[in-house]
Amino acid sequence: MLRIRGMRLGGATVLAAGACMLAIGAGPAAARTCPYNGTVNGQSVLIYCGTAKATVKMGSQTFALKNGQCKKAAGNFYLSFGDVVTQPTKHAPDSFLVIATATRDGSYSGTTVMATRSGHGWLADSAKLTLTHATRAGTVIGTLESTQTNAKVALHLTFSC
Repeated sequence: MLRIRGMRLGGATVLAAGACMLAIGAGPAAARTCPYNGTVNGQSVLIYCGTAKATVKMGSQTFALKNGQCKKAAGNFYLSFGDVVTQPTKHAPDSFLVIATATRDGSYSGTTVMATRSGHGWLADSAKLTLTHATRAGTVIGTLESTQTNAKVALHLTFSC
């Protein structure tokens, strides 16, 4: 039995009051903003997240990406996957970024692609982005160059947001 200022409350009443208090405090969790700061293997990173998916063919390798972010801002289109380091490092985690001056469906040359895969960096500054489905899908075609060896590989990426 619990007493509150002269009132006697039974066990069921106390449990019901406790459940109500928990329910009030247990509202929907705040949505995480994307991207957000985090740590991967002790390194500060910017972690991208969202509903974007992609299939990437780099040279003879094909792999899938998921949980990416598509974003339009200030006249640019961004497609981002993975964890991007925020400071110089020798062993960067995997990431894949596409940046283009684009705001609507169509083809755009001069697209920048930056990728880190299995510790190797890749860069393209003249890829071709084609946006479709109200900028919610598309392709990126071009040539990636290794930032370590200058080796070049063909790139073909298809994505949906």
